[in-house]
Amino acid sequence: MIRLNNSKAAMMEFTSFEVKEGTTPNQLIEAVLNFESNFLQQQSGIIFHCLVRNMEGKFANVLFAEDKESLKQLEKSAEGNQSVKLFFDMVEPSNVQVHYNTINKENFEVPESFSCVEYGVFKLKEKDSLDSLLLVSQTIEKDYLHNFKNTKEHFIGTLPDKVYTEVVLGETLGQTKQICTGYLENQFCKTFLEMIDESTMQLDFWYLIA
Repeated sequence: MIRLNNSKAAMMEFTSFEVKEGTTPNQLIEAVLNFESNFLQQQSGIIFHCLVRNMEGKFANVLFAEDKESLKQLEKSAEGNQSVKLFFDMVEPSNVQVHYNTINKENFEVPESFSCVEYGVFKLKEKDSLDSLLLVSQTIEKDYLHNFKNTKEHFIGTLPDKVYTEVVLGETLGQTKQICTGYLENQFCKTFLEMIDESTMQLDFWYLIA
């Protein structure tokens, strides 16, 4: 995990992957720490990076940036870099999934500490819009999520093709999952759930490892 500055974040990259057969978690963690200190630390516009894992043994990069241009420049700078190559050589390319989330929240700041990322991907039902989604999201945040000390941050992200994400940064995985389950009982959260096309919903919880 590395924090380069405390700038406001407009983008979050979430890239999930599996490692190649024979690669151990310890080897991956060492490569990621090397990637952070010898590559990311020299890049402008990058705010924060960490490595997370889910209960199925998959991994994900979580990276916050000031803007889209910073992410584009990051890709260019990565070409030919040995620290990047060492890291990427451990990744199984056939199941990499890259999401560039536009953060729909003004002046978003990456919290000082968190250890869990709740990451839900979905489409809305045809009658609903991003504007209505954001209004409901703001209510959930104010009247439900912020009732819990565990909630460090929350936002709605936008992906291409009218795909959206809900992201919660939590103190622990257990509490974050428990609070998410509470959506089924809360009137504001029920409104949010009714807006989602259930056939498109993908939800997982990821815990910090590096």
